[in-house]
Amino acid sequence: MSAPPVVTVRARKKNLARWVVLGALAVVIALVASTMRGSAFVYSKYVDEVVQNPSERARWTGRMLRVEGLVAAGSIEHRPGTRAFRFRVERNHASLAVYYQGIVPDTFRDCAGVTVRGVLQPDGTFNAEEIVAKCPSKYEAATVVNGECVVGPAQTPGPSTAR
Repeated sequence: MSAPPVVTVRARKKNLARWVVLGALAVVIALVASTMRGSAFVYSKYVDEVVQNPSERARWTGRMLRVEGLVAAGSIEHRPGTRAFRFRVERNHASLAVYYQGIVPDTFRDCAGVTVRGVLQPDGTFNAEEIVAKCPSKYEAATVVNGECVVGPAQTPGPSTAR
């Protein structure tokens, strides 16, 4: 009969070190994956890309999504004493009804550029978990003209300079 192999202390330490390194690597991968799961895999679309085509609307229903557009003029509804907001986000003549419960940014107003993150519901409404209002520059700011948002430099009334 042969004698069992002798495992030295050095070999045991080497094996233990390998397992510790593999365990630490697994923990790091798990932490990165759990961090990215919530927000990194959220698609970002414009309103018209989501709502104008019925097959696209069905594709995004029930999924976490970011939707970009302008707050429709006159659409913001807020019940005093609550943090509940209803409004519409629009782009290229497409509109999406949004429901949000929380604190809105200071720059949230009619014709403000916004990105809302949430879930598109089967009834076509969007339940937002987050609102990010963009800070407009004076050249890109939208203004209300005849009840609609118009994007571009501020128009000043006066005679035309075209010849």
